[in-house]
Amino acid sequence: MNKIFAILSYPNSNNLGDFIQSEAAKQYLKNKIVKQIDREQLHSYDGTKVQMFMNGWFMENPNNWPPSKKINPLFLSFHLNPTSKKKMLSQKGVNFLKKHQPIGCRDIYTQKILSDCGVETYFSSCLTLTLRRNNFVKKNTRRQGILVVSPMERLISENFSAPSFSLEKVLNKIKTFKKKRQYLKGMKRLNFFLSRQKEPVYFKSQLVDPLEFSENERSNKAIKQLRDIAKAKLLITSRIHSALPAVAFGTPVLFISDGLDHINQKSRLQGMEPFFPILNSKDLIKWTFKWPNPTKSHLPLVKKLEKKITFFIKD
Repeated sequence: MNKIFAILSYPNSNNLGDFIQSEAAKQYLKNKIVKQIDREQLHSYDGTKVQMFMNGWFMENPNNWPPSKKINPLFLSFHLNPTSKKKMLSQKGVNFLKKHQPIGCRDIYTQKILSDCGVETYFSSCLTLTLRRNNFVKKNTRRQGILVVSPMERLISENFSAPSFSLEKVLNKIKTFKKKRQYLKGMKRLNFFLSRQKEPVYFKSQLVDPLEFSENERSNKAIKQLRDIAKAKLLITSRIHSALPAVAFGTPVLFISDGLDHINQKSRLQGMEPFFPILNSKDLIKWTFKWPNPTKSHLPLVKKLEKKITFFIKD
């Protein structure tokens, strides 16, 4: 009997990075029966038993962990959300991970947390490192321009709801003011850097409104973003899932870390240092006349990932 496979879906996500991670899984499942299951509802899946790629960020609703017994997972590129770790690493959650160990961890932070719980782990980095440029642009496509994707976007505050005149609201306004000032300073440095370059510059956002675009439309936008990354001469971003596909495509990356000081963000970067420069916007000036070279440090990780995937999908 042929295996039935599943990948994660994100019906409510505004982040194209989620869909890019699913594209990395899809490339190995051509001519296979593939289901899509909401990352936040894995616990309630009750269909035909599936073999599932468990790659990505987990999760918004930790009460919905662990997944259904109808899901046989392959843990690759797994990241544990720091704010969810307590509930996800209950005894039941840890037992589930041990049952399916070793767990391929996307970052050193996740690897350490799971190892401290007695779970067998290894550093897999991200499945998006296995993406192939030739699948998104023609082999002889010439690179052009500097692509800037969501630089320092997390410094732009979201709407905040709190009772009028509450201390929480006052503190949030102070925090918002500081972030806005930091964002404006960072963008001024970035724009100065870009003004010194001879290449055309293209700005894109990795965020898309799920109320405006369907899940399928967001998936198509993710593919379009991958094509843009594959064509660029240089990528500047503060988004991991723009940066890692760029590494896979041989596109040089400058990763700006302004606004990524919270543990939820810093944890995701641990282990990414060999792939691209991680710098504060103040340090952009150092790269004005010399861009980073594409790295090949990810290739041993890609080889290991593909070996595990080949075994997993073999009928």
